[in-house]
Amino acid sequence: MRQQRHAILYITTPLLCLALGFALIVSQSGLPLEARPLRLETLSVSAQAEQTGGFDVLLLSQEPSPLLDTVCETLNEMRLGYRISDQLDANTLLNVRTVLVCSPALSALEGEGAVTLFNWVNNGGRLALMCVPSVDSWLRIVSHKLGIMDGGHDYREYTALRMVSGTLNLFDGLTMDEELSDFALSLRLEGDCRVLMTTADEADTPLLWTREVGQGRVAVCNHTLIGGKDSRGHVIITLRALEDKLIFPIVNAGMVFIDDFPAPQPEGFDELIQQQYGMSIQSFFRNHWWPDMKALSRRFSLRYTGVLVETYNRQMEPPFQPDTEDHALLRYYASELLQSGGEVGLHGYNHQPLCLDGWQYAGEDYTTWSSEANMSKAVKELVRYGRSFLPEAAFTSYVPPSNYLSAEGQRVLLRTVPELSVISGLYLPENGVNALVQEFGEEADGSISVPRITSGFSIDSYIRLVTSGELMLHGVYSHFIHPDDVLDVERGAELGWERMRDDFTDSLEEITSAYPALRWCTASEAAAAVQRYDRLGVERRWTGSALELNLSSFYDEAWLCLYTDEIPSRVTGAESFPAGEGCLWLRATQNTVRLEWEGGT
Repeated sequence: MRQQRHAILYITTPLLCLALGFALIVSQSGLPLEARPLRLETLSVSAQAEQTGGFDVLLLSQEPSPLLDTVCETLNEMRLGYRISDQLDANTLLNVRTVLVCSPALSALEGEGAVTLFNWVNNGGRLALMCVPSVDSWLRIVSHKLGIMDGGHDYREYTALRMVSGTLNLFDGLTMDEELSDFALSLRLEGDCRVLMTTADEADTPLLWTREVGQGRVAVCNHTLIGGKDSRGHVIITLRALEDKLIFPIVNAGMVFIDDFPAPQPEGFDELIQQQYGMSIQSFFRNHWWPDMKALSRRFSLRYTGVLVETYNRQMEPPFQPDTEDHALLRYYASELLQSGGEVGLHGYNHQPLCLDGWQYAGEDYTTWSSEANMSKAVKELVRYGRSFLPEAAFTSYVPPSNYLSAEGQRVLLRTVPELSVISGLYLPENGVNALVQEFGEEADGSISVPRITSGFSIDSYIRLVTSGELMLHGVYSHFIHPDDVLDVERGAELGWERMRDDFTDSLEEITSAYPALRWCTASEAAAAVQRYDRLGVERRWTGSALELNLSSFYDEAWLCLYTDEIPSRVTGAESFPAGEGCLWLRATQNTVRLEWEGGT
């Protein structure tokens, strides 16, 4: 979303003239510039539902920590009930199914505590150590129970990890080595341990494994990777390995945002584009970039969400007027976006974030606004401009420029554009940047947060890991790209457009193959799905070998993810769809869902 500056030499080519001419024909000939009806209607604003869990998880922790926060946040998103304690005895474990140890050392596990805990595991309990344990007397006592054959006396650093095939449902056997620095216990395991993650080096040190203990199971995270939103995937991987059957609600939404599109494009030449294609920037976008993007949309049923920018001037005081330049090409892209099934949202009259004087941009070269009144007038001009060629448009979604949006700016947006309800900031925080960071959910002001998770055409292993984790946790792929990625060396421009396009195609191919039921949609459609997810309460009840789900605040449909050691023999109240080995996505069509297995639970 950050506007890049390029050397400009004005030129008009025959191809560009054709593009402009076609744009004028579209805008003047009566061809429809209308958004298609939404597949899922937005719900009216209502009170938040009580989100019942019905799954008793005990979190053992000595003190607050980022690890504990991340585990709690993940369980909340999964509607799994939990309680936190720093004490452990037989009474603490009553009616507890799962214990997650969220501290490297815990006084409650010394002496009789360890005996009590493993007696409970032997009788069918599930225990996970959520981080590398301290080397102490407790570890020495229980190491054989954890499956440690030898070692476990000291730590080693590692800088790359490898997921064992099948662990992620996606990007099979993923290896990650970007900016990774962590430590683990140096050890070897018994042969009956199931290893899910190792270091990607010669030592091949186990980083995550499970082991059957009596009638129960233990899981060990031999790492310190859990401690932020980008590590929620590690939590759900551990829970999935720990439990035979795990079910929770998901959103089910696949989104691709195109930031700064439609927007004025740079005129003239870019050195890399000229070398590769021998044409101007605008000709390249018209004749290569956009046709390829449309082909991806058709191939994968993508529904792009583009966000409109009227001008890149830095005018911060009224009157806010359109530039004198011809906007026919911009109108052409708006028409193409709608006709390909996409959505046009708002980005900005100009590319200046809606933040008042005094806001700190952490080094970004942006200007602040002197008053809410001026912000409102600029937003009104953007809406007027958009409706000048999309007269029937209801602009319901907004992406803040460079992810910056103040509380005052959000208030101005919602007051100035009453139909606007969807705001898409970032899902993951950026270090040293006070950008808008969101969860998937409804907000107190009536807006719906639909954050974007990842970005770029060519993605690295860290992004692959985050993508995998969020598809496992929320059933969401929310990715953004910029047209000018292909002009920016830091975003991969030196690879060339064809390589960038092919890299993006490969990632989409893997995602659609792993999750065939993923619902590709625009931001507004995803917002409707987020509402249904955010309000949904889940009550789980086992009856013999059947699991009954009672769904509160159920409207017309709800999506759930089921991880299971055995596919159910019968499902009532829902449609089921494969989502990788040992995983089903369920579309509930009524508020009671019943899953039956032929054997025991």
